[in-house]
Amino acid sequence: MNNAPLVSIGVPVYNGEKSLARTLDCLLGQTYRNIELVLSDNASTDATARICQEYGARDPRIRYVRQEKNLGLPGNWTYVAEQATGEFFMWAAADDHWEPEFVEVLVNKLLAEPDAILAFCPYRLFNKETQEYEGEPVIEDYGHRYALVRIYKLTKQLLDRSNHALIRRQRAKDIAYKLWLFPKITTVYNVAFPSLYFLAAKGNFVLASLDKPLWRKTMTSKPAHDVPQHARHPGLTYLGHVIRKIHLFFRSLAYIRRGADSYLFMLACVPILLARMVHDIVVPVWVVLKVLVSGRKMKDLSPHDFWKMGVR
Repeated sequence: MNNAPLVSIGVPVYNGEKSLARTLDCLLGQTYRNIELVLSDNASTDATARICQEYGARDPRIRYVRQEKNLGLPGNWTYVAEQATGEFFMWAAADDHWEPEFVEVLVNKLLAEPDAILAFCPYRLFNKETQEYEGEPVIEDYGHRYALVRIYKLTKQLLDRSNHALIRRQRAKDIAYKLWLFPKITTVYNVAFPSLYFLAAKGNFVLASLDKPLWRKTMTSKPAHDVPQHARHPGLTYLGHVIRKIHLFFRSLAYIRRGADSYLFMLACVPILLARMVHDIVVPVWVVLKVLVSGRKMKDLSPHDFWKMGVR
């Protein structure tokens, strides 16, 4: 293991006192030992700083930074990616869970397939309110020898959790992890897709451990929205959704061009992304009508509820 490549794990956290210790135990307990944890406390106001300091004093593999001011969610996630020094990199949310062999299995997969840029595995969704799993194990299979097919598979499924996969950092170092801005209006959205399009254009995605999930993604079903009351207006919410989808279309194309280093390939991807954009703009209208006909109230539904009904 002394000659094993270094794996950088970025752990952005804000007010994570309830789950952070468990997360750090999980990551530091990986069977693959040559890791560094880039732990960024985003100016937390709870006991997060104390937990980080205790673990940093206990294990030299932790590089702990407490931000003087809150960088925002995108800023903190970008920060840990930019601070990584290992040959491989992965993001780790402060409330998720990984099997002990997670890193080792994915490192071995990337070492065995040098043309791959990313390795991932099956995973499960875990509801922190009910403390139960939701649905069956999920497999995001975007791999293929041809980049255009990878773009098509990513666009069709449009799940972004492979952003938590293990990435070959040197081949992805020019990805520019600058997460894009968006109107702060409640709706289902994610800012990870442009970087995934970059990776899909740059190299192949490979899957490991198909016999069992190695990662558990914690999610919430609460409809708690930390946005101004006026931003919950259905019309404004939908307008924000449309703006994001148009922005995502152009942003993703730009990342595809950068990953493939080809304007011609980017143009070949336009019909695929355009069809997805139109689909995603139309689906919320259908879902809202369906909810209203059922007699339910929009305010009682969480972003995850809308996601399960097909809103992306």
